[in-house]
Amino acid sequence: METRDKLFTEEQYVKQLAKYTDRIERFNSIIEQSERNRKEPVNPDFYGRLFDCKVNYIVTMYSMGEKLECIKSNYISTINVLEKCWTPYGYYVQMLWLLSIGIMLEYDDNVIHKLRVLIDREEVKDRVYDVLLNYRFPERKEMADCVFDDVPYRAILEVSDLAKTNKTQTTKRLEKYLKREWYRGHSDCAWHDDHKYGIIHDGYWSFESGALVKVLGLDDSNLKGLPYYPYDMVHWNDTK
Repeated sequence: METRDKLFTEEQYVKQLAKYTDRIERFNSIIEQSERNRKEPVNPDFYGRLFDCKVNYIVTMYSMGEKLECIKSNYISTINVLEKCWTPYGYYVQMLWLLSIGIMLEYDDNVIHKLRVLIDREEVKDRVYDVLLNYRFPERKEMADCVFDDVPYRAILEVSDLAKTNKTQTTKRLEKYLKREWYRGHSDCAWHDDHKYGIIHDGYWSFESGALVKVLGLDDSNLKGLPYYPYDMVHWNDTK
């Protein structure tokens, strides 16, 4: 198996997945016991911690080099947990990852619709969400003139505007985003620079960049091989 994110070895990723599996089983057990008990509602924090582990598991699988087909079952079970705990304030980025992955891997509308319901329920004003959701649900027609999280996602306003008139310039703007803005713009995230410590590293991926290429119909040949760009996820169905 060839790793996609080279900052960790396959062995390190395997050990990490084992730890996530243990945590997922532990939180599932706690939640199941609470649900059986029924004396008190399940603490939402347990759903949130379970969700974190499950998202991190998916990203780690991708970084390690697992086949894309292996991600789907984990993806669907992760969305089922997300429905129990999501708010844009706590999980904006994770929602964006899941939405982008679902679009790139062309999961069924009924799966992606669950994400749409959560986003629309919270009335989130966000251009990135809107561009991606409207691609799958053209009748939706929402299009915010802002992004929920300005750094680094404000660049997507330019990307989506340029796509209306100049696809070549759109790709160049996305290239700049990947090279200069995406990673630096997440410097306040707990996972930023975690590869330097050799303890835990899920992988660094701008999944929304891949989803935008698919949605906007861009030529991403110049993006292939760039750090953070999930090229094979964008093109997984090209030869099928």
